[in-house]
This record gives sequence, C-alpha cells and structure tokens, in this order.
Amino acid sequence: MPQAVRSAHHGAGKATARLAGPDTSEACRARRPPRGGEPDRYDVIARFFHWIFAAGILYASIAGYTLTRLPAGPGREWLSQLNMSITTVLIALFPLRMAWIFVRAEPRALPGIPAAQRVAARLVHALLYLTIFAALASGFLMVPNGYSFFGLVEIPTPFAQGPLTDTLFVVHRASCALLAALVALHVLAVVKHQFIARNGVLRRML
Repeated sequence: MPQAVRSAHHGAGKATARLAGPDTSEACRARRPPRGGEPDRYDVIARFFHWIFAAGILYASIAGYTLTRLPAGPGREWLSQLNMSITTVLIALFPLRMAWIFVRAEPRALPGIPAAQRVAARLVHALLYLTIFAALASGFLMVPNGYSFFGLVEIPTPFAQGPLTDTLFVVHRASCALLAALVALHVLAVVKHQFIARNGVLRRML
C-alpha cells in the first residue's frame, strides 16, 4: 500500500476513535478507585496504642486483684506504687490514643459482616473507651495524698482520705469489673472472627 494511502487510513482511524469517544478500558480504569486507598491493617501508631493499653490493662487487673489479697506492708505498698505509676503512663497516653482515632486511616471493612453487627461493634468499642476513661480517672482520684511515680517524682492527688475517695474506690471497682467483661467480650469476638469466620481480623492489629 502506498505511504500516502496508509497515512490517510491511519488518520481516518484516529478521527473515528475521537468521534466514538474515549477508549472503554481507559474509562473503566479512570472510574476504578486507586489501589491501596484503604489499608489492610491499622497503622503502626494505632497498633502501638492498642497493645500498650492491652498490656497495661491486663497488668493493672492482675495487680489490682492481688492488692486486695495482700496484707498491709512494704510489699503491698511497693505494688500499689508500681500499679499507680503504670496507670499514670496510660492516663498520659489516653487522650493521644483518642485523638489518633479521629485522624488515622481506617482499614478496609471485613467481608461478610452485616451492617447491624458493625454498628454493635462500634457501640461496644465506644463503651470500652468510656469505661477505660472511668477506670483511669477514678483510679487516680481515689488515691489520697499523692504517690511516687516509679520512685522518681511525687505525683499529687487532689483529695485526702475520706468519704469522697471511698466513693471513687467503689466507682473504680465497678468500672474495672465492667472493663474486664468488655475485654472478655472483645477477645471472644476476635476468636470467633479469626478461627471460625476466618476473615483474618487478628492480622489487622499485628
């Protein structure tokens, strides 16, 4: 075929393509959301907060129960100071953890979870955070006359021993009991999703 005819034929093809509109495959690619828009797991900061609080709550629960069984003495005093020191770290981290919830990128939703179950999970998580706040706040406020932070500095507390600190102690015990129940429910849900539904939920926090 002569060069002029091939050029004319090529030009006509381009004109036809322009009249017909954009290439279908390119249009589909343009409409398709970019890959990696939603991560498969939580970011490293969210995972850090999660496991720090998990370890802290587990320790505080064991230590708190142990303190109720120990007689008064140096050993009980040392464990109480250690418990309050670790609690102080969690108190300092708690507002940072809550702030990070509002700015972090959420991982993509797990497949096969009904909408009602997603709403229930959000409500349980909200109640969990509220209970953590209640346990931390009451645990700090119920301690009379301050305490030593890891033996380094003295942390003052606002109230002397009296009816108010006794009431705060009751609030603290109740919030700790509720927290233990919510954590147990959370663990059971993870076990169900990980080993029965097999949707890889645990990987999101590892």
